[in-house]
Amino acid sequence: MTLEERLNEIVEKQQGDAIIPFLQGLTQEERKSLVPRLNKLEEYYSKFVQLNKNTYGTRGTSAQHRIINLTALVIYSLKEFRKHQWGINTEQLNELIPWYVPSWLDSFFKEGEGKEFGGFYGMDYEVLMDWIEQGILTVTPSPQTIAGYLVSYINTTAILQKREITLKEHIWYLFEYDCGQNWMDNRNGGHPYYPYKYLIENGKLDRMRVLRESLLAVNRNMNKNLCGWFAGMFTALTPSIEEQLTLQPEILAVLSAPHSRPVNIMLGLLKGLCNHPQFRIEEFLNQTSVLFASDVKAIHQNTLAVLNKLAKERKEFRDAICCVAAQGLMSREESTQSKIVKLILAYGETESATLREALAVYTETMLANTKKELKAYLENNESGHTSAHNEAAPAHSEQPDNDSASFVYEPILPIIREDNRIQEIASPEDLLFLASQVLDGNEIYHFDLLLGALVQWDRQQDTKQISQWAPILQRAYKLLMSGGSSRNGLLDQLMATFLLDYAKLLVKRFPKEGKELSDLHQKMVQKDELQKGKWNYRNLQKLTIRQKTNQKEKFPVHKQLLCRTLDLLESKEKPLPLLSTPTHTPMFIAPATLVERLKQYQQANTEPDDMDMQIALSRVALDNSSQELPIILQDLKEEYQRLLSFLLGAEDVLPQAPFTHPSWWMTAGLIKSPETIYSEFKDFSYNKGPREFLTGNFTWRTYLRTHSYTDYNKKVVEWNSATLTFDIPESKNSHVANKNEYNEKISYHSYDSHPLVVEMYPLIERFDDIQNDLPRLAWLTPNMPEPLLVWCIRSAIYDPMLNEVREIGITKATIEALHQLRHTWHEASYILEASCMLVADKTSRSYAAEIWIDRVSKGCIDSKRIGKILGSHQHTGWGPLKRLTGLIQQQMMNVSPLHNRELENLIVAMLAGLPEKPIKDLKKLLEIYAELLSINHSKAKDEQVLHLLNVWKGVANLKKAVANIQH
Repeated sequence: MTLEERLNEIVEKQQGDAIIPFLQGLTQEERKSLVPRLNKLEEYYSKFVQLNKNTYGTRGTSAQHRIINLTALVIYSLKEFRKHQWGINTEQLNELIPWYVPSWLDSFFKEGEGKEFGGFYGMDYEVLMDWIEQGILTVTPSPQTIAGYLVSYINTTAILQKREITLKEHIWYLFEYDCGQNWMDNRNGGHPYYPYKYLIENGKLDRMRVLRESLLAVNRNMNKNLCGWFAGMFTALTPSIEEQLTLQPEILAVLSAPHSRPVNIMLGLLKGLCNHPQFRIEEFLNQTSVLFASDVKAIHQNTLAVLNKLAKERKEFRDAICCVAAQGLMSREESTQSKIVKLILAYGETESATLREALAVYTETMLANTKKELKAYLENNESGHTSAHNEAAPAHSEQPDNDSASFVYEPILPIIREDNRIQEIASPEDLLFLASQVLDGNEIYHFDLLLGALVQWDRQQDTKQISQWAPILQRAYKLLMSGGSSRNGLLDQLMATFLLDYAKLLVKRFPKEGKELSDLHQKMVQKDELQKGKWNYRNLQKLTIRQKTNQKEKFPVHKQLLCRTLDLLESKEKPLPLLSTPTHTPMFIAPATLVERLKQYQQANTEPDDMDMQIALSRVALDNSSQELPIILQDLKEEYQRLLSFLLGAEDVLPQAPFTHPSWWMTAGLIKSPETIYSEFKDFSYNKGPREFLTGNFTWRTYLRTHSYTDYNKKVVEWNSATLTFDIPESKNSHVANKNEYNEKISYHSYDSHPLVVEMYPLIERFDDIQNDLPRLAWLTPNMPEPLLVWCIRSAIYDPMLNEVREIGITKATIEALHQLRHTWHEASYILEASCMLVADKTSRSYAAEIWIDRVSKGCIDSKRIGKILGSHQHTGWGPLKRLTGLIQQQMMNVSPLHNRELENLIVAMLAGLPEKPIKDLKKLLEIYAELLSINHSKAKDEQVLHLLNVWKGVANLKKAVANIQH
C-alpha cells in the first residue's frame, strides 16, 4: 500500500488513533509527496453538501476533519496552509507538540496579530502563556494581543495570580486597549470592578496606579461605553481627597475626553474637591472653553455648578470665573443662560473691563432675557457688534412691522457664467484623459461629457492612440467583475459595458493597432468563464449595452443615451452632436449652445433623438431674459423656434401648433408650469393617465402605523410609528401592489411610444440602492426634479427613525441635489426640505438648514409652507421635535434680522398645525418662539396659535414659556 493509499484509508475509515504514528514515520520528502493528495482530501471533505432532507454541512465528519487538520500542520508549508486552512486548532496542535511544532508557527502567529480573527481556534491566555513558557512560541506577543486574551480571565483571580508577569505587566495592558472589559465586568453578579478591588485589598495591585490608569484610559481612543466604564472604576474605588488632589492633572485631562459620561463623572467629583485650598483652579478655568464647546447640556450645567462653588469661596478669582462662565452663552439653552446670568449678577463687577469684553463677544447668541438682565454689563459694548448686523437690513429691523419686503435680498447669480463653464474637450488627447476619469465619479457631468466628446472626436483619433484605451478598459473590466469602489453605482456599470462595446468598435476599425484591446478582452473573458455559476459571473463574451433583458431596466434613460451614442459612432455618416451634453456646472446647457446644436440638425434635415431632446430641454438654463430670445432664436425655424419661444419666453407665452413632437412640447409645458394644464395639449396621450406621475404633485400625508409581534411568552407586543406616504393613484397605466405596506410596489407605463423622462422615475423601487446614481438621475431633469424627489422620499425618507447606511446615503444625496438645483420649488421640494429637518442623519439636517438660510437670503423660499408641513409632521409624531429645535438653535437662529423674521413665520405656521394635547419637547419650541418675538419686536397674532397658547398655559411645564410669549 502506498503512502497516499494509506492516508486515504485513515481518513475514509476515520482511524484517528493511527494518524499521529503515520505522520511520525514520514520523512521530509515523503511529507512533500503527500501534499497533492492532502489538497484533494481537503477539497473533497470540506465541500458543503446536503446531508439529509433538511440539513446541509461539510462532507467530512469531525473525526475526518481532525485527521486532515493534523496532517496539514505536519506536511504543509505556511503558504499551503494559508491556502487550504482557516486557522489552527490549539487542542490539535497540542497533540503534536510532544514531537513536532511547525517551523512556521511564529510567522503564522505574528500575521494574525491585530486581526479580528487571530488564526487560532481555542486560543486563550493560559494556552498562550504555556506555549511561551515551553518555547513553542518564540516570538513576543504584542501588548494588545495579550490584553485580548487576558480579558477573558479578568474575573478569575486564581489565574491572575498564577504568574508574576500577569499582575506586574500584563494586567496594565487592559487599561491601554479596547478589549471589551466592560462586558466581562457584567458577569460579576452586581459586584462591578470586583477583581481590581480584591487585588488592591490583598496588596497585589498598586491602588494609586489603578486610579491613575483608570483616568488615563478615558483618553486612549476607546469606545464610549468603555470610557464611561473606566471613569466609573475611578469613582467605584472611592478615592480620598488626598488621592484626588494628587491625581488632579489626570482628572482635569478627563475634562477634554471625547465622550460626555466621563466628563460629567469628573465634574461631579470636582464639586466636592474645588473648595480645597490645593485645588488647581487656574488649570480648571483653562479647561472651561472645552467644556462649554460641548453640545451636551449636562456638561454645561455641571461646569456652572463648579464655577458657582468656586466663585462663592475664592473671591480673588471671581472676575476670571465670570469671564469663563460667559463662554457658556454660546449655548442658546434658556436654563444654561439663566444660570450664567445668576452667577454674573452675584459675583461680577459691572466696571470690570475684562468681563465686559468677554460678554460682548456673545451678544449675538444671548437670549433676549439674558441681554435684558445683563444690560448694565453690555452698555457701550453692543454698538460695535451690531453695526455689521444692521447693515443687512435698514432701521426697519427695530420696528414691529413684519413686512419682509423692506429687507435687502442677496442677488441670485445667473446660471450661465464664465466661471462655471465646463472645459471643452478640444482634442483626442483630452478625450482619453476624460475617459480615464469617467468611472471615478469625480464630477457628475463626466458621464454625459464623455458621450458628447466621443461623438465629436472619435473619428479624429490616430492609430497610435488606440492602444492608450487599454488602461481605461482594464478599469472597466475590473468594475464589472469586482463591483468597483464604494463610489460606483449602476450607471458606472452601464458606462463600463458601453466602453467594452466601444473597444470592439475600435478593434473592428483598427485590427492591427487594436490587437492589445482584443487580447485584453479574450483574457478577461477567460477569467470570467472561471466564475461561471457564481454570483460574480458577468458573461463578458456576450455582454453588450444593447443587451435586452426580461428584467425591468433600472436606468432606461441613460441606457438609451449610451445606445444612441453607439449608433452615432457606428454610423458612416458624419455624426451630429448630442443635444443633451451639459455646458455649465453642475449640468446646465446654455440656450445659445442648444440653438447652435439644433441648427446643425436643421441644416442636415435630421430629426433629433427623442430622449436626447427631452433631456436637453430639461437642462437648458431658464434664467435668460426673454428680451434676448428673438436674437438667440432667429436662426431656428418652424417647430424648433416655436418650442423654444414657448419654453424660454415669458410666463404668459402659450404653445403654438402644430405639435409634431408631443413629447417635446409636453416636457416644455411641465418645465414651464407643472400646475398649468395647457388646453393646446388636450389630445396628447400623456393626459390619459394620472397627471401626478408627470408633475410629482401627489397627495401626501403622515399617519401612525401600528406594528406588532408575538414575544417568547406568546404575548402580542404592539408599538406605533409615524410614516410619510404619498397616495399613488391607480388607473389603466398604473397599479399599486401591497398598498400602504412596507413593500409597496408600483408598476407604471406610458401611453405614448415616446415616454417622457419623468415617466421613467416610477421604475425606481423602494429597496433600490441608488445613492451613488442619484445625483446623475437628478440632473437628467434639473428643471423639473419634483417627480424624482417623490420617489427618493418614498425610498428612504418615509420613516424619520431610519438610520441605516442605505437610507442615510440616499437622504444625503437627495438633499445635496436639492441644494444645487435651481428650479422653482413645488410641493415635493418643500416636503423634502421640511422632512430633512427631522431625519435621523445629522448631516442631512444640516444641509436642510443651509438650504433654508441660502434661499431666505435670496428671497426664494416660502418659510410658512415649510412650517405648515412641519406642523403636519409633528401632529402625528413624525420625527422627534428635539431634532428641529436643536437645528434651529445651532444653525437657523440669529443668522440675520431677515432670517429671524422668516424663522418666526415658519414657527407660527408650524404651531398652528399642532394638536391641543402638548407634544413632546413643545416647551423648547415655545421658548424659541418667545425669543424670536423678543428679537423681532413682534407679538403672537395668529388666531389658531393664540387659541393653542390659551390651552397650553394650563399645562404646568409650559406655563412659563407661554407667559413669555403672551406678555
